[in-house]
Amino acid sequence: MFRLTFDGGKSLLVDEDARLHLLRVAIRRRHPVTRVRGGHVVTLPGGRMVALIEEAASND
Repeated sequence: MFRLTFDGGKSLLVDEDARLHLLRVAIRRRHPVTRVRGGHVVTLPGGRMVALIEEAASND
């Protein structure tokens, strides 16, 4: 699972398929995509950012 976090602070969990879809759409729309440790950051118009970071496995 990956945590999708918007620059306003809201976040939600997405699966691998959703993560890949979001990255493909961002690239198709020519939004800058930056690789960071554990995921990616997409820069949207107006300078807003969205982060897609892999969730750490829990030991529950």
